[in-house]
Amino acid sequence: MTLQKLLESHREEVPTAVALIARGDDVEFAAVGEDTRESVFPIASVTKPIVATAAMLLVQDGRIALDDPIANWLPELADPVVARTPDSPVDDVVPATEPITVRHLQSFRSGWGFTADFSLPTTQKLLEATHVHGRMDLPTPDEWLKQLAEVPLLHQPGDGWLYNTAADVLGVLIHRVTGSLPDFLSERIYRPLGMTNTAFGSDVFPSGAGGLTSTVDDLLAFNRFLLSSGMLSVLANDTTTAEEREAAQIFLEGQGWGFGGSVDVAEIDPWNVQGRYGWVGGSGTAAHVVPAQEMVTVLLTRTAMTSPTPTAIMRDFWRYAAE
Repeated sequence: MTLQKLLESHREEVPTAVALIARGDDVEFAAVGEDTRESVFPIASVTKPIVATAAMLLVQDGRIALDDPIANWLPELADPVVARTPDSPVDDVVPATEPITVRHLQSFRSGWGFTADFSLPTTQKLLEATHVHGRMDLPTPDEWLKQLAEVPLLHQPGDGWLYNTAADVLGVLIHRVTGSLPDFLSERIYRPLGMTNTAFGSDVFPSGAGGLTSTVDDLLAFNRFLLSSGMLSVLANDTTTAEEREAAQIFLEGQGWGFGGSVDVAEIDPWNVQGRYGWVGGSGTAAHVVPAQEMVTVLLTRTAMTSPTPTAIMRDFWRYAAE
């Protein structure tokens, strides 16, 4: 089996795709359908590790600190309230007992986000008020913050792991600190790494949770930077408990979460290697780095995921890379 044949074997359900596996300087590439190595794809949640890295560059610069309250830059979020219980009505709330910090955003422990149960009243309100993906009437970052401020936290800051929303808050925070999230990413990540085809699909609301478009080679350059820069020593540290991983099984499949991406902590499947870091995107994309093997894997498709569970082509691609 070659990588090309693997992609071709999934043509019926995934008619167009590109994939790349890099082990050091040895790179294997394959494509099917109309896309090529230069094609630009919406990468959805594969955006998250890039924005998390941008936040750590600001930490290195001394412009923010992980334990700073986010209200220093986002005063709209200075006084959050918390649902009394997970299934409480949205008006049954108590005050937050501590500030939300930058660290809470990076580790998805802010109290805003998705659980496995999307029917919870607070989760429903969060989706209605702040979920931007697929919306035609995108809010500006300032408008989005006002909408989020009306949504209770599902738990006290720091007390649990919830998916997605914290990455959008982090993106808006970087936007406030630097004056422009798109410009900061271009200045500090894209240009230095030669990522010439990565940008936000919309600059009305540059979503830190899933707004970027990119190419397979741009994502290779980014993940090679993670391998060589020491950044993984911060990003790829698991921040979850066993109970949290179990509750988030639909998202994490038993693995952990660092800053902006998953971290493998259990050898459940053949491709799971301790410290493997990266994430998948709902548009049918995935990018990971395996430090122990100096390997980068990138798969880009245009076939949207129908659930948080990785698709068959993703699993076969990771299995192939692990052989």
